[in-house]
Amino acid sequence: MDKTFVDRLRQLYDDYYYDYMDTPPCPISSYERMNSLLKGTRKPTMDELVKISETYDVSINYLLTGDEMFPSLHRLKKKEAENILRKIEELRPNPDG
Repeated sequence: MDKTFVDRLRQLYDDYYYDYMDTPPCPISSYERMNSLLKGTRKPTMDELVKISETYDVSINYLLTGDEMFPSLHRLKKKEAENILRKIEELRPNPDG
């Protein structure tokens, strides 16, 4: 069975909670509206799709179709992301010579 928008949104919401042990951010104007999206009782507006995409760092294409060039990037844990950023900083040339 293919996953739906609701399945993907729930997964992003749950991943954020379990990875960061914090209440996931609510990109929608109210928790009531967010809960109705999570339950699948209403469809998102375009503005809500944009906000969800930005908040959970995934493309709108992924939210709607499940298609993503790098589907696992949004699942990086905070420490993994920090390690990657640290490695990138180490690769930058030193401006002092």
